[in-house]
Amino acid sequence: MSYPFPGTDGGACWVVVASLVPTALCLIIWKLWNMHNHSLRDMKCSLPLPPGSMGLPLLGESLHFVTMGANFYRKRLKSYGGVSKTNILGNPTILVLGAKNVRKILMGETSLVASYWPQSVRTLMGEGTVSHSEGPTHKTRRKSIVKAFNHAALSSYLLESQDIFRFYINRWCRQGTVLGFEECKKLSLRFACHVLIGFQISEKELGQLIELYAVFSDGLFSIPLKIPGSGFHKGMVAREKLMEKIGEFLDRRKEWSGPPDALTYMMKQSEEELSRKELKEVAMELLLTGHVTAGSAACSLLLYLGRNREVLDRVVEELRQHNMYDDVGGLTLEQLGQLKYVSNVVKEVVRIAPPVGGGFRKALKTFELDGYQVPKGWTVAFSIREAQEQSDIFPDGDKFDPDRWDDMTMEREHFFPFGAGRRVCVGKELGKLMLKIFVVELAINCRWNLLNEYPVIEEMPVPRPVDGLPAVFSSLQKLEI
Repeated sequence: MSYPFPGTDGGACWVVVASLVPTALCLIIWKLWNMHNHSLRDMKCSLPLPPGSMGLPLLGESLHFVTMGANFYRKRLKSYGGVSKTNILGNPTILVLGAKNVRKILMGETSLVASYWPQSVRTLMGEGTVSHSEGPTHKTRRKSIVKAFNHAALSSYLLESQDIFRFYINRWCRQGTVLGFEECKKLSLRFACHVLIGFQISEKELGQLIELYAVFSDGLFSIPLKIPGSGFHKGMVAREKLMEKIGEFLDRRKEWSGPPDALTYMMKQSEEELSRKELKEVAMELLLTGHVTAGSAACSLLLYLGRNREVLDRVVEELRQHNMYDDVGGLTLEQLGQLKYVSNVVKEVVRIAPPVGGGFRKALKTFELDGYQVPKGWTVAFSIREAQEQSDIFPDGDKFDPDRWDDMTMEREHFFPFGAGRRVCVGKELGKLMLKIFVVELAINCRWNLLNEYPVIEEMPVPRPVDGLPAVFSSLQKLEI
Protein backbone atom coordinates (compact mmCIF):
# COMPACT_ATOMS: atom_id res chain seq x y z
CA MET A 1 0.00 0.00 0.00
CA SER A 2 1.34 3.44 -0.85
CA TYR A 3 0.88 6.60 1.22
CA PRO A 4 0.42 10.18 0.02
CA PHE A 5 3.62 11.26 1.81
CA PRO A 6 6.68 9.05 2.44
CA GLY A 7 7.13 7.95 5.99
CA THR A 8 3.71 9.18 7.13
CA ASP A 9 0.38 7.69 7.94
CA GLY A 10 -2.02 8.51 5.08
CA GLY A 11 -5.10 8.74 7.28
CA ALA A 12 -3.48 11.25 9.59
CA CYS A 13 -2.38 13.40 6.67
CA TRP A 14 -5.80 13.54 5.18
CA VAL A 15 -7.19 14.62 8.58
CA VAL A 16 -4.69 17.47 8.62
CA VAL A 17 -5.50 18.46 5.04
CA ALA A 18 -9.23 18.23 5.68
CA SER A 19 -8.90 20.61 8.62
CA LEU A 20 -6.59 23.07 6.87
CA VAL A 21 -8.67 23.51 3.71
CA PRO A 22 -11.79 24.99 5.43
CA THR A 23 -9.54 27.23 7.52
CA ALA A 24 -7.76 28.46 4.41
CA LEU A 25 -11.07 29.08 2.64
CA CYS A 26 -12.37 31.06 5.62
CA LEU A 27 -9.22 33.19 5.63
CA ILE A 28 -9.55 33.82 1.89
CA ILE A 29 -13.24 34.74 2.21
CA TRP A 30 -12.42 37.03 5.15
CA LYS A 31 -9.64 38.71 3.13
CA LEU A 32 -11.92 39.19 0.11
CA TRP A 33 -14.67 40.56 2.40
CA ASN A 34 -12.34 43.15 3.87
CA MET A 35 -11.01 44.08 0.41
CA HIS A 36 -14.58 44.46 -0.83
CA ASN A 37 -15.56 46.72 2.04
CA HIS A 38 -12.43 48.81 1.63
CA SER A 39 -13.21 49.25 -2.07
CA LEU A 40 -16.56 50.80 -1.17
CA ARG A 41 -14.90 53.94 0.19
CA ASP A 42 -14.88 57.03 -2.02
CA MET A 43 -11.37 57.03 -3.48
CA LYS A 44 -11.83 60.65 -4.64
CA CYS A 45 -12.07 61.75 -1.01
CA SER A 46 -8.86 62.05 0.98
CA LEU A 47 -10.60 61.50 4.29
CA PRO A 48 -10.40 58.02 5.84
CA LEU A 49 -13.32 55.78 6.60
CA PRO A 50 -14.34 55.84 10.27
CA PRO A 51 -12.98 53.16 12.59
CA GLY A 52 -15.08 50.08 13.18
CA SER A 53 -15.68 46.48 12.21
CA MET A 54 -17.57 45.16 9.20
CA GLY A 55 -18.29 41.86 10.90
CA LEU A 56 -18.69 38.49 9.23
CA PRO A 57 -18.82 38.00 5.44
CA LEU A 58 -22.33 38.65 4.10
CA LEU A 59 -23.92 38.76 7.57
CA GLY A 60 -21.77 41.65 8.74
CA GLU A 61 -22.82 42.57 12.28
CA SER A 62 -26.54 42.05 11.64
CA LEU A 63 -26.96 39.41 14.34
CA HIS A 64 -25.37 41.68 16.95
CA PHE A 65 -27.52 44.60 15.81
CA VAL A 66 -30.76 42.59 15.98
CA THR A 67 -30.03 40.87 19.30
CA MET A 68 -28.28 43.69 21.19
CA GLY A 69 -30.66 46.50 20.25
CA ALA A 70 -29.70 49.85 21.79
CA ASN A 71 -26.67 48.26 23.49
CA PHE A 72 -25.19 47.81 20.02
CA TYR A 73 -24.97 51.60 19.69
CA ARG A 74 -23.64 52.05 23.22
CA LYS A 75 -20.89 49.50 22.68
CA ARG A 76 -19.89 51.14 19.39
CA LEU A 77 -19.79 54.56 21.03
CA LYS A 78 -17.49 53.25 23.75
CA SER A 79 -15.24 51.39 21.29
CA TYR A 80 -15.05 53.77 18.33
CA GLY A 81 -16.57 57.13 19.28
CA GLY A 82 -19.36 59.10 17.62
CA VAL A 83 -18.80 57.91 14.04
CA SER A 84 -17.97 54.32 13.06
CA LYS A 85 -18.40 51.88 10.20
CA THR A 86 -20.16 48.52 10.16
CA ASN A 87 -22.27 46.28 7.94
CA ILE A 88 -25.82 45.61 9.12
CA LEU A 89 -28.94 44.23 7.49
CA GLY A 90 -27.09 43.71 4.21
CA ASN A 91 -25.62 47.21 3.82
CA PRO A 92 -22.29 48.93 4.55
CA THR A 93 -23.29 51.43 7.20
CA ILE A 94 -21.97 54.48 9.02
CA LEU A 95 -23.21 54.63 12.64
CA VAL A 96 -23.75 58.21 13.81
CA LEU A 97 -23.92 59.16 17.48
CA GLY A 98 -23.79 62.53 19.24
CA ALA A 99 -26.30 65.38 19.09
CA LYS A 100 -24.39 67.58 16.63
CA ASN A 101 -23.81 64.79 14.13
CA VAL A 102 -27.32 63.37 14.41
CA ARG A 103 -28.85 66.79 13.84
CA LYS A 104 -26.63 67.26 10.77
CA ILE A 105 -28.06 64.05 9.35
CA LEU A 106 -31.66 64.94 10.19
CA MET A 107 -31.35 68.42 8.70
CA GLY A 108 -29.46 67.14 5.65
CA GLU A 109 -32.49 65.58 3.96
CA THR A 110 -32.21 66.01 0.13
CA SER A 111 -28.82 67.76 0.40
CA LEU A 112 -26.68 65.12 2.13
CA VAL A 113 -28.98 62.15 2.68
CA ALA A 114 -32.28 60.67 1.55
CA SER A 115 -34.86 58.79 3.56
CA TYR A 116 -34.01 55.13 3.75
CA TRP A 117 -35.09 52.11 5.72
CA PRO A 118 -33.65 48.57 5.66
CA GLN A 119 -35.22 46.14 3.23
CA SER A 120 -37.05 44.35 6.05
CA VAL A 121 -38.82 47.59 7.06
CA ARG A 122 -39.64 48.63 3.48
CA THR A 123 -41.08 45.24 2.61
CA LEU A 124 -43.19 44.92 5.76
CA MET A 125 -44.47 48.51 5.75
CA GLY A 126 -45.08 48.74 1.99
CA GLU A 127 -44.15 51.46 -0.47
CA GLY A 128 -47.51 53.24 -0.16
CA THR A 129 -46.82 54.61 3.32
CA VAL A 130 -46.03 58.27 3.96
CA SER A 131 -42.68 57.52 5.61
CA HIS A 132 -41.44 55.50 2.63
CA SER A 133 -42.76 57.65 -0.19
CA GLU A 134 -40.31 59.89 -2.03
CA GLY A 135 -40.21 63.12 -4.03
CA PRO A 136 -43.51 64.64 -5.21
CA THR A 137 -45.53 61.72 -3.79
CA HIS A 138 -44.11 62.26 -0.31
CA LYS A 139 -44.61 66.02 -0.55
CA THR A 140 -48.25 65.64 -1.64
CA ARG A 141 -49.15 63.06 1.01
CA ARG A 142 -47.36 64.92 3.76
CA LYS A 143 -49.11 68.15 2.78
CA SER A 144 -52.51 66.49 2.98
CA ILE A 145 -51.92 64.77 6.31
CA VAL A 146 -50.52 67.92 7.96
CA LYS A 147 -54.08 69.30 7.91
CA ALA A 148 -55.08 66.45 10.20
CA PHE A 149 -52.86 67.88 12.95
CA ASN A 150 -53.50 71.61 12.80
CA HIS A 151 -55.06 73.58 15.69
CA ALA A 152 -58.67 73.02 14.62
CA ALA A 153 -58.17 69.30 14.09
CA LEU A 154 -56.36 68.83 17.40
CA SER A 155 -59.19 70.64 19.20
CA SER A 156 -61.71 68.27 17.66
CA TYR A 157 -59.84 65.23 19.02
CA LEU A 158 -59.75 66.39 22.65
CA LEU A 159 -63.10 65.21 23.98
CA GLU A 160 -62.87 61.70 22.58
CA SER A 161 -59.25 61.41 23.73
CA GLN A 162 -60.24 62.24 27.29
CA ASP A 163 -63.10 59.75 27.19
CA ILE A 164 -60.77 56.97 26.06
CA PHE A 165 -58.17 57.71 28.74
CA ARG A 166 -60.77 57.89 31.50
CA PHE A 167 -62.34 54.64 30.40
CA TYR A 168 -59.04 52.78 30.67
CA ILE A 169 -57.95 54.44 33.91
CA ASN A 170 -61.30 53.52 35.45
CA ARG A 171 -60.89 49.94 34.28
CA TRP A 172 -57.36 49.71 35.66
CA CYS A 173 -58.62 50.90 39.04
CA ARG A 174 -61.36 48.25 39.03
CA GLN A 175 -58.89 45.51 38.06
CA GLY A 176 -56.32 46.59 40.63
CA THR A 177 -53.17 44.90 39.33
CA VAL A 178 -52.42 45.34 35.62
CA LEU A 179 -49.47 45.05 33.26
CA GLY A 180 -48.76 48.68 32.42
CA PHE A 181 -47.17 48.13 29.02
CA GLU A 182 -49.92 45.85 27.74
CA GLU A 183 -52.62 48.23 28.97
CA CYS A 184 -50.90 51.26 27.45
CA LYS A 185 -50.80 49.44 24.11
CA LYS A 186 -54.55 48.78 24.35
CA LEU A 187 -55.24 52.39 25.31
CA SER A 188 -53.10 53.83 22.52
CA LEU A 189 -54.43 51.43 19.88
CA ARG A 190 -58.02 52.32 20.84
CA PHE A 191 -56.96 55.97 20.61
CA ALA A 192 -55.39 55.38 17.18
CA CYS A 193 -58.42 53.48 15.88
CA HIS A 194 -60.93 56.15 16.94
CA VAL A 195 -58.98 59.39 16.60
CA LEU A 196 -56.65 58.62 13.69
CA ILE A 197 -58.63 56.21 11.52
CA GLY A 198 -62.25 56.37 12.63
CA PHE A 199 -62.50 52.62 13.27
CA GLN A 200 -65.02 51.44 15.84
CA ILE A 201 -63.87 48.00 16.89
CA SER A 202 -64.76 45.46 19.58
CA GLU A 203 -62.54 44.45 22.48
CA LYS A 204 -61.90 41.11 20.76
CA GLU A 205 -60.82 42.82 17.54
CA LEU A 206 -58.58 45.16 19.55
CA GLY A 207 -56.83 42.16 21.09
CA GLN A 208 -56.35 40.58 17.67
CA LEU A 209 -54.78 43.77 16.30
CA ILE A 210 -52.41 44.04 19.26
CA GLU A 211 -51.21 40.45 18.78
CA LEU A 212 -50.69 40.98 15.04
CA TYR A 213 -48.87 44.28 15.50
CA ALA A 214 -46.60 42.74 18.15
CA VAL A 215 -45.42 40.08 15.68
CA PHE A 216 -45.28 42.64 12.86
CA SER A 217 -43.16 45.06 14.93
CA ASP A 218 -40.73 42.35 16.03
CA GLY A 219 -40.04 41.56 12.37
CA LEU A 220 -39.34 45.13 11.26
CA PHE A 221 -35.62 45.06 12.03
CA SER A 222 -34.69 41.55 10.98
CA ILE A 223 -32.67 39.79 8.33
CA PRO A 224 -35.03 39.91 5.30
CA LEU A 225 -35.07 36.20 4.51
CA LYS A 226 -38.42 34.45 4.15
CA ILE A 227 -37.35 31.42 6.14
CA PRO A 228 -40.28 29.79 7.95
CA GLY A 229 -40.05 30.56 11.63
CA SER A 230 -37.83 33.60 11.20
CA GLY A 231 -38.84 37.02 12.53
CA PHE A 232 -39.16 38.39 9.01
CA HIS A 233 -41.36 35.52 7.83
CA LYS A 234 -43.60 35.87 10.88
CA GLY A 235 -43.80 39.61 10.21
CA MET A 236 -44.90 39.03 6.62
CA VAL A 237 -47.64 36.63 7.74
CA ALA A 238 -48.81 39.20 10.29
CA ARG A 239 -48.78 41.91 7.59
CA GLU A 240 -51.12 39.90 5.36
CA LYS A 241 -53.55 39.40 8.23
CA LEU A 242 -53.34 43.10 9.21
CA MET A 243 -54.09 44.23 5.67
CA GLU A 244 -57.10 41.92 5.58
CA LYS A 245 -58.40 43.20 8.92
CA ILE A 246 -57.86 46.84 7.97
CA GLY A 247 -59.72 46.24 4.72
CA GLU A 248 -62.69 44.95 6.73
CA PHE A 249 -62.54 47.99 9.02
CA LEU A 250 -62.39 50.37 6.05
CA ASP A 251 -65.56 48.81 4.64
CA ARG A 252 -67.25 49.16 8.02
CA ARG A 253 -65.95 52.71 8.42
CA LYS A 254 -68.61 53.99 6.03
CA GLU A 255 -71.14 53.30 8.78
CA TRP A 256 -69.12 55.14 11.43
CA SER A 257 -70.65 58.49 12.36
CA GLY A 258 -68.33 59.49 15.18
CA PRO A 259 -66.21 62.66 15.49
CA PRO A 260 -63.83 63.67 12.67
CA ASP A 261 -60.66 61.58 12.47
CA ALA A 262 -57.20 62.17 11.00
CA LEU A 263 -57.77 59.92 7.98
CA THR A 264 -60.92 61.86 7.05
CA TYR A 265 -59.03 65.15 7.26
CA MET A 266 -56.26 63.66 5.12
CA MET A 267 -58.59 62.33 2.42
CA LYS A 268 -60.46 65.64 2.19
CA GLN A 269 -57.21 67.55 1.69
CA SER A 270 -55.49 65.02 -0.58
CA GLU A 271 -54.64 66.05 -4.14
CA GLU A 272 -54.50 62.41 -5.22
CA GLU A 273 -56.94 59.54 -4.95
CA LEU A 274 -55.37 56.65 -3.10
CA SER A 275 -55.89 53.13 -4.36
CA ARG A 276 -57.41 50.67 -1.90
CA LYS A 277 -54.00 49.07 -1.33
CA GLU A 278 -52.40 52.47 -0.66
CA LEU A 279 -55.24 53.43 1.68
CA LYS A 280 -54.80 50.21 3.65
CA GLU A 281 -51.04 50.80 3.90
CA VAL A 282 -51.55 54.39 5.08
CA ALA A 283 -54.07 53.18 7.68
CA MET A 284 -51.67 50.43 8.78
CA GLU A 285 -48.88 53.00 9.17
CA LEU A 286 -51.07 55.39 11.16
CA LEU A 287 -52.17 52.59 13.47
CA LEU A 288 -48.58 51.39 13.91
CA THR A 289 -47.07 54.79 14.70
CA GLY A 290 -50.18 55.82 16.61
CA HIS A 291 -50.12 52.93 19.04
CA VAL A 292 -46.69 51.29 19.15
CA THR A 293 -44.73 54.49 19.75
CA ALA A 294 -47.54 56.19 21.71
CA GLY A 295 -48.05 53.09 23.85
CA SER A 296 -44.34 53.00 24.63
CA ALA A 297 -44.33 56.71 25.61
CA ALA A 298 -47.45 56.26 27.78
CA CYS A 299 -45.83 53.29 29.54
CA SER A 300 -42.68 55.38 30.13
CA LEU A 301 -44.89 58.01 31.77
CA LEU A 302 -46.32 55.38 34.12
CA LEU A 303 -42.81 54.19 34.92
CA TYR A 304 -41.19 57.56 35.63
CA LEU A 305 -44.17 59.12 37.42
CA GLY A 306 -44.61 55.95 39.48
CA ARG A 307 -40.92 55.95 40.37
CA ASN A 308 -40.84 59.70 41.15
CA ARG A 309 -43.85 60.45 43.35
CA GLU A 310 -42.70 64.03 43.97
CA VAL A 311 -43.09 64.74 40.25
CA LEU A 312 -46.71 63.61 40.30
CA ASP A 313 -47.27 65.80 43.37
CA ARG A 314 -45.93 68.78 41.43
CA VAL A 315 -48.34 68.00 38.58
CA VAL A 316 -51.26 67.98 41.04
CA GLU A 317 -50.06 71.29 42.48
CA GLU A 318 -49.97 72.88 39.02
CA LEU A 319 -53.46 71.60 38.20
CA ARG A 320 -54.77 73.11 41.44
CA GLN A 321 -53.14 76.46 40.62
CA HIS A 322 -55.08 76.53 37.33
CA ASN A 323 -58.35 75.30 38.90
CA MET A 324 -58.17 72.13 36.85
CA TYR A 325 -57.75 69.46 39.53
CA ASP A 326 -61.37 69.21 40.65
CA ASP A 327 -62.83 69.91 37.20
CA VAL A 328 -62.97 66.72 35.15
CA GLY A 329 -64.81 68.41 32.31
CA GLY A 330 -63.57 68.80 28.77
CA LEU A 331 -60.03 70.13 28.42
CA THR A 332 -59.12 72.78 25.87
CA LEU A 333 -55.85 73.39 24.03
CA GLU A 334 -55.60 76.72 25.79
CA GLN A 335 -55.81 75.07 29.23
CA LEU A 336 -53.19 72.48 28.35
CA GLY A 337 -50.95 75.23 27.02
CA GLN A 338 -50.87 76.82 30.49
CA LEU A 339 -49.45 73.68 32.14
CA LYS A 340 -45.71 74.36 31.91
CA TYR A 341 -44.69 71.67 34.39
CA VAL A 342 -46.84 69.04 32.66
CA SER A 343 -45.11 70.04 29.43
CA ASN A 344 -41.73 69.64 31.15
CA VAL A 345 -42.71 66.15 32.31
CA VAL A 346 -43.65 65.10 28.78
CA LYS A 347 -40.42 66.56 27.35
CA GLU A 348 -38.33 64.73 29.92
CA VAL A 349 -40.05 61.40 29.25
CA VAL A 350 -39.45 61.57 25.49
CA ARG A 351 -35.89 62.80 26.10
CA ILE A 352 -34.86 59.93 28.34
CA ALA A 353 -36.99 57.28 26.58
CA PRO A 354 -37.72 58.48 23.00
CA PRO A 355 -40.31 56.12 21.50
CA VAL A 356 -38.37 56.15 18.22
CA GLY A 357 -34.76 55.62 19.22
CA GLY A 358 -33.17 56.27 15.84
CA GLY A 359 -33.47 55.84 12.11
CA PHE A 360 -31.75 55.32 8.77
CA ARG A 361 -30.76 57.43 5.76
CA LYS A 362 -28.85 56.88 2.52
CA ALA A 363 -25.88 59.12 1.67
CA LEU A 364 -26.61 61.07 -1.54
CA LYS A 365 -22.99 62.20 -1.81
CA THR A 366 -19.76 61.78 0.07
CA PHE A 367 -19.52 64.15 3.02
CA GLU A 368 -17.54 64.63 6.22
CA LEU A 369 -18.38 63.83 9.85
CA ASP A 370 -15.83 64.32 12.60
CA GLY A 371 -12.95 64.15 10.13
CA TYR A 372 -14.13 60.92 8.46
CA GLN A 373 -15.79 60.32 5.12
CA VAL A 374 -19.36 59.11 4.78
CA PRO A 375 -19.23 57.55 1.29
CA LYS A 376 -21.96 58.12 -1.25
CA GLY A 377 -24.41 55.23 -1.35
CA TRP A 378 -23.69 53.98 2.18
CA THR A 379 -26.47 53.61 4.72
CA VAL A 380 -26.38 56.04 7.64
CA ALA A 381 -27.82 54.78 10.94
CA PHE A 382 -28.29 57.34 13.71
CA SER A 383 -29.31 57.11 17.36
CA ILE A 384 -31.62 59.73 18.85
CA ARG A 385 -31.62 57.98 22.22
CA GLU A 386 -27.87 58.24 22.85
CA ALA A 387 -27.70 61.76 21.36
CA GLN A 388 -30.26 63.08 23.85
CA GLU A 389 -29.08 61.07 26.83
CA GLN A 390 -25.41 62.01 26.49
CA SER A 391 -25.67 65.59 25.23
CA ASP A 392 -23.48 68.06 27.11
CA ILE A 393 -26.43 70.38 27.79
CA PHE A 394 -28.23 67.67 29.79
CA PRO A 395 -26.22 67.20 33.02
CA ASP A 396 -26.80 63.75 34.50
CA GLY A 397 -28.51 62.73 31.29
CA ASP A 398 -29.68 59.39 32.67
CA LYS A 399 -31.54 61.13 35.51
CA PHE A 400 -35.27 61.92 35.19
CA ASP A 401 -35.53 65.65 35.96
CA PRO A 402 -38.41 67.72 34.50
CA ASP A 403 -37.00 70.85 36.16
CA ARG A 404 -34.08 70.86 33.73
CA TRP A 405 -36.42 72.31 31.08
CA ASP A 406 -37.01 75.55 33.02
CA ASP A 407 -33.64 76.93 31.94
CA MET A 408 -33.25 75.19 28.61
CA THR A 409 -32.13 77.56 25.83
CA MET A 410 -30.62 75.20 23.23
CA GLU A 411 -33.13 72.38 23.09
CA ARG A 412 -33.51 72.49 19.30
CA GLU A 413 -29.87 71.55 18.82
CA HIS A 414 -29.92 68.63 21.24
CA PHE A 415 -33.54 67.51 21.52
CA PHE A 416 -35.31 65.81 18.63
CA PRO A 417 -37.47 62.91 19.90
CA PHE A 418 -39.78 63.34 16.89
CA GLY A 419 -36.96 63.84 14.39
CA ALA A 420 -36.14 67.11 12.64
CA GLY A 421 -36.00 68.67 9.21
CA ARG A 422 -38.15 67.58 6.27
CA ARG A 423 -38.93 64.19 7.82
CA VAL A 424 -39.95 65.43 11.26
CA CYS A 425 -42.87 63.36 12.59
CA VAL A 426 -46.00 64.90 11.11
CA GLY A 427 -48.07 63.83 14.12
CA LYS A 428 -45.73 65.12 16.81
CA GLU A 429 -48.19 67.74 18.10
CA LEU A 430 -50.88 65.10 18.52
CA GLY A 431 -48.36 62.83 20.24
CA LYS A 432 -47.42 65.54 22.74
CA LEU A 433 -51.09 66.43 23.23
CA MET A 434 -51.99 62.81 23.96
CA LEU A 435 -49.25 62.51 26.57
CA LYS A 436 -50.27 65.76 28.28
CA ILE A 437 -53.89 64.61 28.52
CA PHE A 438 -52.70 61.27 29.88
CA VAL A 439 -50.65 62.98 32.61
CA VAL A 440 -53.60 65.17 33.60
CA GLU A 441 -56.09 62.29 33.70
CA LEU A 442 -53.72 60.10 35.74
CA ALA A 443 -53.10 62.88 38.27
CA ILE A 444 -56.78 63.70 38.67
CA ASN A 445 -58.21 60.21 38.82
CA CYS A 446 -55.85 57.61 40.26
CA ARG A 447 -52.64 56.58 42.01
CA TRP A 448 -50.53 53.52 41.34
CA ASN A 449 -47.69 51.53 42.85
CA LEU A 450 -45.11 49.87 40.63
CA LEU A 451 -44.32 46.31 41.67
CA ASN A 452 -40.86 46.73 40.10
CA GLU A 453 -39.60 50.31 39.93
CA TYR A 454 -36.45 49.41 37.99
CA PRO A 455 -37.41 46.86 35.33
CA VAL A 456 -35.08 45.75 32.56
CA ILE A 457 -35.90 47.84 29.48
CA GLU A 458 -35.79 46.36 26.00
CA GLU A 459 -35.32 49.32 23.65
CA MET A 460 -35.96 47.99 20.13
CA PRO A 461 -38.14 48.52 18.25
CA VAL A 462 -39.49 50.74 21.07
CA PRO A 463 -38.64 51.03 24.80
CA ARG A 464 -40.63 48.52 26.81
CA PRO A 465 -40.20 46.84 30.21
CA VAL A 466 -39.38 43.17 29.88
CA ASP A 467 -41.70 42.32 32.79
CA GLY A 468 -44.61 44.31 31.29
CA LEU A 469 -44.51 46.87 34.15
CA PRO A 470 -46.91 45.32 36.70
CA ALA A 471 -48.65 48.00 38.78
CA VAL A 472 -51.47 48.26 41.31
CA PHE A 473 -54.00 51.03 40.56
CA SER A 474 -56.50 52.63 42.91
CA SER A 475 -59.17 55.25 42.21
CA LEU A 476 -59.20 58.71 43.77
CA GLN A 477 -62.78 59.40 42.79
CA LYS A 478 -65.65 57.94 40.84
CA LEU A 479 -65.08 58.52 37.15
CA GLU A 480 -67.89 59.53 34.88
CA ILE A 481 -67.61 57.59 31.65
